[in-house]
Amino acid sequence: MKRIAILIIVVLVTGLVSLAQKPGFFIKCTEAVGDTAAKYTKNFERLMGTDISEAFHCATVNTQSGLNARLKWEKEYQTLGGQDELNVCNYLKCDFLVTLRMIEVNPNLLQVSAKCINFRKKEVIADAIVNFSTAMNYAGFASACKQISNKLIEELGKYEICAFQGPVTISVSADLDSTCVEDYAVYCNEGDQRYHKETVIKNHTFSEWKLQRKGIPWTEGTMTFYTDELSKVTEEDGCHKCRKSKREGGLITTMKSTFNVKGTGISHQSEYLGKKQDDTRIELKFLENGSYLVLASGTSQLVTGQDIVTKSAQGTCDNEPENTKPVSREITVPLKVIFGPYAGKATDKQLMERDEKKVKDPVTHENQTITIDFSLKQKEN
Repeated sequence: MKRIAILIIVVLVTGLVSLAQKPGFFIKCTEAVGDTAAKYTKNFERLMGTDISEAFHCATVNTQSGLNARLKWEKEYQTLGGQDELNVCNYLKCDFLVTLRMIEVNPNLLQVSAKCINFRKKEVIADAIVNFSTAMNYAGFASACKQISNKLIEELGKYEICAFQGPVTISVSADLDSTCVEDYAVYCNEGDQRYHKETVIKNHTFSEWKLQRKGIPWTEGTMTFYTDELSKVTEEDGCHKCRKSKREGGLITTMKSTFNVKGTGISHQSEYLGKKQDDTRIELKFLENGSYLVLASGTSQLVTGQDIVTKSAQGTCDNEPENTKPVSREITVPLKVIFGPYAGKATDKQLMERDEKKVKDPVTHENQTITIDFSLKQKEN
């Protein structure tokens, strides 16, 4: 028994920060003011634990009264010569610490409150309080406990405690069709001339991401893409300065570039526990108004293609015959999209949407059509 006592002390100090595959709740009634309230502390913990278990099926839920009962049983078991030792860590694994309070304000008024602390971040994430007029009996306490648990669980609906898992398919079709013109007067050889430059860009990129959300925000999957780019620059300079003389005269320079490439696969630069991971993330951000956003990000594998560049120049000097040469170019396709808000909370059992939106990228100025199709279910165990 001495070894068990030492273990309990150590776990009480350090066990609460242990990492668990399942999220863990530990429930403890820290204050019960009034003789009747004190009598129902175990019931308060048990009822709260039952409601949290039903709301978050993936979580382990333990209570202080449950731990005390287990320790009492262990003491009797060891006294009778039992060999197996109790693993207190299973009771004290704690990602979320729920503290409860009951105060008998007067013979007919009960104040019940509950607070949930994210134990890793050491911050309160949900706080609920109810003033409940009731007779001081079990039925009254049970009704008050139900109200406070509902209120606390509603507050916890802003946090993804049980991971949503399932398929997510995203496609991005991006197009850029632009013409930029520079035109102004120039003067040389005692006469007015013009400078005219026209830049035409026609780009199209399509990427499809077939992903599987495994955890928060762990995502695996694959992607395919292709891109077609065409750019043409025509420059007409009426006062071109020749490179080998001081003479100025007309020169027309044309440069055309075409780039076509296909690729597949997701980058694996991220690491978790020493293993390479897909560079994709799907985050669910739950808002206070009962809605949520879907934030998806990722990067494709690096692909090398050939940029075919053709250039020529004709004029009074610095003529260049048409010349075509391939230039190696590396490309990755990023994913950075936000969808929503959609109606839903972290306590829902399923989140499912199919949506399409059209946006203009503020950096590349591409017109994008983005679709998303997902069906996510809350992890059960």
